[in-house]
Amino acid sequence: MAWMITARDSADGVRLRQDRVLMDAHWAYEQSIKDKILCAGSLRTDDGKTPIGSLLVLDVSTREEAMVLYEADPATRAGLRQDVNVVRWNKAIFAYEVCD
Repeated sequence: MAWMITARDSADGVRLRQDRVLMDAHWAYEQSIKDKILCAGSLRTDDGKTPIGSLLVLDVSTREEAMVLYEADPATRAGLRQDVNVVRWNKAIFAYEVCD
């Protein structure tokens, strides 16, 4: 089952996103769990330039498993995210295909 996790960047978001070591660790972590990620990416302002948050959709059995993976992310541990929202997502159309 899919769990959608969204969050806004914290007040330190700009500074944290400029930390290459942190963001490289974040990317390496996402690569290490990519078999559980349906989609992931930053949320941005309307012009597409400024990151303001994040979206992560995990394909795992439970909310608890989703949260363990989310909380293990170096960017989450560093305080990048706030106002975290976790909901179960029911795929109706995915990658241009209707889901069963």
